[in-house]
Amino acid sequence: MSIRSVIKKIISAAGAAVLTFSLAAGVSAAVRDYDFDVANAPVLEPWASYAIGMDHYDPTKINADSQVIVTYSCEYLSDSKNDAPAELIVQSWSFPDTPMANSTGSVWAKVAPTEYDDNHAVFNYADMVTAYGTADFSKVDALCIGATNDVNLTISSCTITNCDDDMYIEMTDAQRAEAYKNALIIVLASALAIIVIIIVVFMIILKRKTSYAYDPTLGKYVKMEKGDKK
Repeated sequence: MSIRSVIKKIISAAGAAVLTFSLAAGVSAAVRDYDFDVANAPVLEPWASYAIGMDHYDPTKINADSQVIVTYSCEYLSDSKNDAPAELIVQSWSFPDTPMANSTGSVWAKVAPTEYDDNHAVFNYADMVTAYGTADFSKVDALCIGATNDVNLTISSCTITNCDDDMYIEMTDAQRAEAYKNALIIVLASALAIIVIIIVVFMIILKRKTSYAYDPTLGKYVKMEKGDKK
């Protein structure tokens, strides 16, 4: 294999590595309905709640056609069944621009279901906006499922429907920054390796040239044997 071929293969490998990291850093999945992971949700006692963090979700992708659908089983602690067993809480602690924010920049906006029974509850976008005080969900930090009075609630599933594309974020900003940093390290390391190879190749060529001397009797360059002096 020639030196030129080796250099080309190294450059191609470096480029492929950089492309792989770039794609991993920049591509996110596109979804319409998304099922939140509630496998670790405990049994919720009255007025307790389970938070679904928005670290890997873009809540601005929730739109007017969206609904949050929660399925569950419930154990009533009294004979009264006048209230829905579950509620949705739109939570923020990031100083959102809404009149519902308190002095610490937090919002705990309770949303009643538009329909419910002993097995499921449906929460509409319009009610979420009313409770939260704005349709700007950019600073929503969590969606919480809560149990109401006199009921123990066991969550089975939580689905948000009809979201715009790319609600799910494969990487958080911190993870994306780390991926870009790793890609930059690979680029610099690859560039350094290429420079070293070029220098080595240049030194080999230079050494080969300096090992030849012009022989006037033959009228051409001839290889000098070790110990020859010209």
